[in-house]
Amino acid sequence: MKQDDSQNSTSERGRAIRARAQGKAAPALEELLAELDPALPGWTDEFIFGDVWSRPGLEHEQRMLVAIASLASLGHVAQLRNYLHGALQDGMDPDQIQETLIMTCVYAGFPTALTALHCWLEVKRSHERRPER
Repeated sequence: MKQDDSQNSTSERGRAIRARAQGKAAPALEELLAELDPALPGWTDEFIFGDVWSRPGLEHEQRMLVAIASLASLGHVAQLRNYLHGALQDGMDPDQIQETLIMTCVYAGFPTALTALHCWLEVKRSHERRPER
């Protein structure tokens, strides 16, 4: 396989994983990345999702929980919100998400965890108001 073919398949695999992780917001988030710099969408699809997220050893849901816990612990609320929406749209168990965020109380501190839990509450309420399509 030529380098370009390998890179294209990694990028395509990454794009599919990113779409699953980010849900319906994936196209808008890709556009935003491109506005910041045209190379960012490619790096996201190839490296983050095409290489790292597609590695063996963890299921998609486990990777989502790691991402959610990491973003919550670092206080990256905008990105956390995107992943929480994506997780619910992908059918992840809300109780697992809740417990993941509760665990951040111990390791990231109460203020950080409370911020993440508040974000989670807003996302859950938003999904509860939306009719199923």
